[in-house]
Amino acid sequence: MNVMHKKGFVSLLIIGVILVALGAGAMIFAFGNRTGAGCFGYGSNDSGVSTFNATEVKKLSLIPSTGVKIDKAKNTIEFYGSKVLIPIMASPENGSMYSFGIYGLVNPTIIVHKDAQITVQLVNMDDDMYHGVVITSGAPPYFYMGTMMFDGPAFVNSYIPPLPEEKNSEYPESSTTFTVSTLGTFYYICQVMGHASKGMYGKFVVVVD
Repeated sequence: MNVMHKKGFVSLLIIGVILVALGAGAMIFAFGNRTGAGCFGYGSNDSGVSTFNATEVKKLSLIPSTGVKIDKAKNTIEFYGSKVLIPIMASPENGSMYSFGIYGLVNPTIIVHKDAQITVQLVNMDDDMYHGVVITSGAPPYFYMGTMMFDGPAFVNSYIPPLPEEKNSEYPESSTTFTVSTLGTFYYICQVMGHASKGMYGKFVVVVD
């Protein structure tokens, strides 16, 4: 094997090692749990998961009389107040399986105010797929492995590991609470590999009062 061939072989070997490392990283991300490596990943979330029935899901989806401004034309929802609840439906009835629903809008832009305490409550409406959510600074376009291999949660605890699928009209749900301490445009995405690349994301914007 001459020098040129050796160099080509070494280059291919290095590329192969990098691809394997990326794949391993994706698997750690994908199957990590909430307390360890890959803590915003796809896996052990049993301790924080309960289920809602159809009546409870419908109640959670009711638009509150105060603290929320919905603009259907712009597909935006603005939340006001120092403590905010954002109910998110994964795979809502009026959207695709790779979408989020909030108060009847699909993948709306969420607007919140700096220093607000945000509680995100996620309900998985899908009957055959896991879905989770994380607020991240990583912007689209997203690829199959997702932005989360490189961009972690934008805020401490701003993620919910993927929830199991709906079974027998019981809808898995979980929540997380965090403070939005930084102004800017972020994104809420499903961190299951391939889901964000299929459109399961929306903008999450932090503004001043």
